[in-house]
Amino acid sequence: MRLTGKTALITGASSGIGRALALQLAREGATLILTARNRAALDEIVSTAPGATALEADLTDEASLARFCDRVLSQAACIDILIHNAGVGIYAEARATDPEQARRLMSLNFLAPAELTRRLLPRVPDGGSVAFVSSLAGKVAIPNMSVYSASKHALNAYADALRIESRSRNIHVLAVCPGFVSTGFSKRMLQGDSPRWRSKPGRKGISPERCARSILAGILKRKRTVVVPRVGWALVAVKSLLPRAADAMLARYGGVTGTK
Repeated sequence: MRLTGKTALITGASSGIGRALALQLAREGATLILTARNRAALDEIVSTAPGATALEADLTDEASLARFCDRVLSQAACIDILIHNAGVGIYAEARATDPEQARRLMSLNFLAPAELTRRLLPRVPDGGSVAFVSSLAGKVAIPNMSVYSASKHALNAYADALRIESRSRNIHVLAVCPGFVSTGFSKRMLQGDSPRWRSKPGRKGISPERCARSILAGILKRKRTVVVPRVGWALVAVKSLLPRAADAMLARYGGVTGTK
Protein backbone atom coordinates (compact mmCIF):
# COMPACT_ATOMS: atom_id res chain seq x y z
CA MET A 1 0.00 0.00 0.00
CA ARG A 2 1.38 3.39 -1.01
CA LEU A 3 0.47 6.04 1.56
CA THR A 4 0.53 9.18 -0.58
CA GLY A 5 -3.05 10.30 -0.93
CA LYS A 6 -4.31 7.76 1.62
CA THR A 7 -6.36 8.83 4.64
CA ALA A 8 -5.38 7.46 8.06
CA LEU A 9 -7.40 7.90 11.27
CA ILE A 10 -5.54 7.49 14.58
CA THR A 11 -7.09 7.49 18.03
CA GLY A 12 -5.01 8.44 21.06
CA ALA A 13 -2.82 10.49 18.74
CA SER A 14 -1.71 13.21 21.14
CA SER A 15 1.25 11.36 22.71
CA GLY A 16 3.30 8.20 22.81
CA ILE A 17 2.78 5.60 20.10
CA GLY A 18 -0.12 7.52 18.57
CA ARG A 19 1.91 10.69 18.13
CA ALA A 20 4.85 8.76 16.69
CA LEU A 21 2.51 7.01 14.26
CA ALA A 22 0.98 10.30 13.17
CA LEU A 23 4.35 11.87 12.44
CA GLN A 24 5.59 8.82 10.52
CA LEU A 25 2.41 8.51 8.46
CA ALA A 26 2.54 12.21 7.66
CA ARG A 27 6.12 11.83 6.41
CA GLU A 28 4.92 8.99 4.18
CA GLY A 29 2.34 11.31 2.60
CA ALA A 30 -0.84 10.17 4.34
CA THR A 31 -3.65 12.59 5.14
CA LEU A 32 -4.39 12.36 8.87
CA ILE A 33 -7.50 12.46 11.02
CA LEU A 34 -6.35 12.58 14.63
CA THR A 35 -8.30 12.34 17.85
CA ALA A 36 -7.55 12.53 21.57
CA ARG A 37 -8.70 14.61 24.52
CA ASN A 38 -5.65 16.91 24.47
CA ARG A 39 -6.49 19.43 21.74
CA ALA A 40 -3.30 21.46 22.20
CA ALA A 41 -1.13 18.39 21.60
CA LEU A 42 -3.18 17.46 18.53
CA ASP A 43 -2.84 20.97 17.13
CA GLU A 44 0.94 20.77 17.55
CA ILE A 45 1.01 17.65 15.37
CA VAL A 46 -1.36 19.18 12.81
CA SER A 47 0.96 22.19 12.47
CA THR A 48 3.64 19.87 11.07
CA ALA A 49 1.36 17.65 8.96
CA PRO A 50 -0.19 19.35 5.92
CA GLY A 51 -3.85 18.52 5.49
CA ALA A 52 -4.22 16.87 8.89
CA THR A 53 -7.41 17.31 10.91
CA ALA A 54 -7.65 17.31 14.71
CA LEU A 55 -10.95 16.27 16.30
CA GLU A 56 -11.02 16.40 20.08
CA ALA A 57 -13.11 13.61 21.61
CA ASP A 58 -13.56 11.57 24.78
CA LEU A 59 -14.07 8.05 23.47
CA THR A 60 -15.31 6.80 26.85
CA ASP A 61 -18.34 9.09 26.52
CA GLU A 62 -21.03 7.71 24.20
CA ALA A 63 -22.24 11.13 23.06
CA SER A 64 -18.71 12.38 22.40
CA LEU A 65 -17.85 9.21 20.46
CA ALA A 66 -21.02 9.55 18.38
CA ARG A 67 -20.28 13.21 17.58
CA PHE A 68 -16.74 12.27 16.58
CA CYS A 69 -17.98 9.57 14.20
CA ASP A 70 -20.55 11.93 12.69
CA ARG A 71 -17.84 14.51 12.01
CA VAL A 72 -15.55 11.91 10.46
CA LEU A 73 -18.32 10.56 8.26
CA SER A 74 -19.20 14.07 7.10
CA GLN A 75 -15.59 14.98 6.27
CA ALA A 76 -13.94 11.79 4.99
CA ALA A 77 -15.08 10.00 1.87
CA CYS A 78 -12.94 7.02 2.86
CA ILE A 79 -10.63 5.88 5.65
CA ASP A 80 -7.86 3.82 4.10
CA ILE A 81 -6.16 3.07 7.43
CA LEU A 82 -8.08 2.98 10.72
CA ILE A 83 -5.77 2.74 13.75
CA HIS A 84 -7.22 2.12 17.20
CA ASN A 85 -4.45 3.27 19.54
CA ALA A 86 -6.14 4.96 22.53
CA GLY A 87 -5.76 3.04 25.75
CA VAL A 88 -5.18 3.25 29.47
CA GLY A 89 -4.02 0.93 32.27
CA ILE A 90 -4.69 -0.16 35.82
CA TYR A 91 -1.98 -1.63 38.04
CA ALA A 92 -3.71 -3.39 40.92
CA GLU A 93 -4.52 -6.89 42.08
CA ALA A 94 -7.82 -8.24 40.78
CA ARG A 95 -9.36 -8.18 44.26
CA ALA A 96 -8.33 -4.54 44.77
CA THR A 97 -9.36 -3.12 41.39
CA ASP A 98 -11.80 -0.23 41.64
CA PRO A 99 -14.96 -1.26 39.72
CA GLU A 100 -15.60 2.20 38.29
CA GLN A 101 -12.05 2.47 37.01
CA ALA A 102 -12.35 -1.02 35.55
CA ARG A 103 -15.44 0.09 33.62
CA ARG A 104 -13.59 3.17 32.35
CA LEU A 105 -10.68 1.04 31.21
CA MET A 106 -12.87 -1.45 29.36
CA SER A 107 -14.78 1.41 27.77
CA LEU A 108 -11.65 2.97 26.27
CA ASN A 109 -9.55 -0.13 25.59
CA PHE A 110 -12.21 -2.37 24.10
CA LEU A 111 -15.72 -0.96 23.76
CA ALA A 112 -14.62 2.25 22.01
CA PRO A 113 -12.61 0.45 19.29
CA ALA A 114 -15.50 -1.95 18.75
CA GLU A 115 -18.03 0.87 18.38
CA LEU A 116 -15.74 2.99 16.20
CA THR A 117 -15.22 0.00 13.94
CA ARG A 118 -18.96 -0.63 13.73
CA ARG A 119 -19.62 2.94 12.72
CA LEU A 120 -16.61 3.61 10.49
CA LEU A 121 -15.89 0.27 8.80
CA PRO A 122 -18.22 1.10 5.89
CA ARG A 123 -15.82 3.95 5.02
CA VAL A 124 -12.81 1.62 4.92
CA PRO A 125 -12.46 0.72 1.22
CA ASP A 126 -11.91 -2.79 -0.07
CA GLY A 127 -8.25 -3.57 0.51
CA GLY A 128 -7.96 -1.04 3.35
CA SER A 129 -6.45 -1.66 6.78
CA VAL A 130 -7.71 -1.70 10.37
CA ALA A 131 -5.04 -1.86 13.08
CA PHE A 132 -5.58 -2.44 16.79
CA VAL A 133 -2.78 -1.43 19.14
CA SER A 134 -3.17 -4.12 21.77
CA SER A 135 -0.39 -5.32 24.08
CA LEU A 136 1.80 -8.29 24.90
CA ALA A 137 -0.64 -8.51 27.83
CA GLY A 138 -3.22 -9.48 25.22
CA LYS A 139 -1.17 -12.62 24.56
CA VAL A 140 0.06 -13.34 28.10
CA ALA A 141 -2.01 -12.21 31.09
CA ILE A 142 0.02 -10.03 33.44
CA PRO A 143 -0.32 -10.24 37.25
CA ASN A 144 -1.59 -7.05 38.87
CA MET A 145 -2.92 -5.97 35.47
CA SER A 146 -5.83 -8.38 35.27
CA VAL A 147 -8.44 -5.98 33.88
CA TYR A 148 -5.96 -4.43 31.46
CA SER A 149 -4.92 -7.89 30.27
CA ALA A 150 -8.56 -8.89 29.85
CA SER A 151 -9.26 -5.80 27.74
CA LYS A 152 -6.33 -6.57 25.44
CA HIS A 153 -7.23 -10.26 25.12
CA ALA A 154 -10.72 -9.11 24.12
CA LEU A 155 -9.26 -6.68 21.59
CA ASN A 156 -7.14 -9.42 20.01
CA ALA A 157 -10.14 -11.74 19.79
CA TYR A 158 -12.20 -8.96 18.20
CA ALA A 159 -9.45 -8.37 15.62
CA ASP A 160 -9.32 -12.09 14.79
CA ALA A 161 -13.07 -12.26 14.24
CA LEU A 162 -13.12 -9.04 12.22
CA ARG A 163 -10.37 -10.38 9.98
CA ILE A 164 -12.50 -13.41 9.08
CA GLU A 165 -15.65 -11.34 8.61
CA SER A 166 -13.82 -8.92 6.28
CA ARG A 167 -12.27 -11.49 3.95
CA SER A 168 -14.78 -10.83 1.17
CA ARG A 169 -13.66 -7.18 1.07
CA ASN A 170 -9.95 -8.00 1.44
CA ILE A 171 -9.71 -5.68 4.45
CA HIS A 172 -6.43 -6.16 6.27
CA VAL A 173 -6.75 -6.47 10.07
CA LEU A 174 -3.62 -6.12 12.20
CA ALA A 175 -3.22 -6.78 15.93
CA VAL A 176 -0.18 -5.03 17.42
CA CYS A 177 1.19 -6.39 20.71
CA PRO A 178 3.93 -4.15 22.14
CA GLY A 179 5.89 -5.00 25.22
CA PHE A 180 7.25 -2.22 27.43
CA VAL A 181 7.28 1.05 25.48
CA SER A 182 8.93 4.12 27.01
CA THR A 183 6.05 6.61 27.10
CA GLY A 184 3.90 8.34 29.69
CA PHE A 185 1.53 5.35 29.85
CA SER A 186 2.65 4.28 33.32
CA LYS A 187 2.08 7.81 34.66
CA ARG A 188 -1.51 7.85 33.41
CA MET A 189 -2.73 4.71 35.17
CA LEU A 190 -6.35 4.95 36.28
CA GLN A 191 -5.32 3.16 39.46
CA GLY A 192 -2.04 2.08 41.01
CA ASP A 193 1.61 2.85 40.32
CA SER A 194 3.93 1.40 37.73
CA PRO A 195 5.83 -1.72 38.90
CA ARG A 196 9.08 -0.93 40.73
CA TRP A 197 11.18 -3.01 38.33
CA ARG A 198 10.44 -0.57 35.49
CA SER A 199 12.45 2.15 37.22
CA LYS A 200 15.58 0.01 37.34
CA PRO A 201 18.50 0.87 35.02
CA GLY A 202 18.21 -0.78 31.62
CA ARG A 203 14.43 -1.19 31.88
CA LYS A 204 13.39 1.85 29.85
CA GLY A 205 11.65 -0.11 27.11
CA ILE A 206 11.66 0.55 23.39
CA SER A 207 10.94 3.99 21.99
CA PRO A 208 7.49 4.90 20.65
CA GLU A 209 9.17 5.69 17.33
CA ARG A 210 10.49 2.13 17.07
CA CYS A 211 7.06 0.78 17.93
CA ALA A 212 5.44 3.04 15.33
CA ARG A 213 7.88 1.86 12.66
CA SER A 214 6.95 -1.75 13.41
CA ILE A 215 3.25 -0.91 13.19
CA LEU A 216 3.71 0.87 9.88
CA ALA A 217 5.70 -2.09 8.52
CA GLY A 218 2.93 -4.42 9.68
CA ILE A 219 0.37 -2.34 7.79
CA LEU A 220 2.43 -2.12 4.62
CA LYS A 221 3.23 -5.86 4.68
CA ARG A 222 -0.37 -6.71 5.66
CA LYS A 223 0.68 -8.81 8.64
CA ARG A 224 -1.83 -10.42 10.98
CA THR A 225 0.10 -9.79 14.20
CA VAL A 226 3.09 -7.68 15.20
CA VAL A 227 4.86 -8.33 18.51
CA VAL A 228 7.43 -5.64 19.26
CA PRO A 229 10.12 -6.14 20.31
CA ARG A 230 10.10 -9.58 18.70
CA VAL A 231 11.65 -11.14 21.78
CA GLY A 232 8.12 -10.95 23.19
CA TRP A 233 7.28 -14.00 21.08
CA ALA A 234 9.55 -15.98 23.41
CA LEU A 235 7.29 -15.19 26.36
CA VAL A 236 4.25 -16.16 24.30
CA ALA A 237 5.91 -19.48 23.45
CA VAL A 238 6.93 -20.19 27.06
CA LYS A 239 3.39 -19.42 28.25
CA SER A 240 1.99 -21.82 25.66
CA LEU A 241 4.48 -24.66 26.11
CA LEU A 242 5.50 -24.28 29.78
CA PRO A 243 2.64 -22.44 31.48
CA ARG A 244 3.73 -23.18 35.05
CA ALA A 245 7.24 -21.90 34.39
CA ALA A 246 5.81 -18.79 32.75
CA ASP A 247 3.53 -18.16 35.71
CA ALA A 248 6.45 -18.46 38.14
CA MET A 249 8.53 -16.03 36.10
CA LEU A 250 5.70 -13.50 35.85
CA ALA A 251 5.03 -13.79 39.58
CA ARG A 252 8.65 -12.86 40.33
CA TYR A 253 8.47 -9.72 38.25
CA GLY A 254 4.90 -8.78 39.14
CA GLY A 255 4.22 -7.55 35.61
CA VAL A 256 6.41 -7.40 32.53
CA THR A 257 4.68 -5.20 30.02
CA GLY A 258 3.37 -1.71 29.42
CA THR A 259 2.26 -0.03 26.20
CA LYS A 260 1.52 3.44 24.99
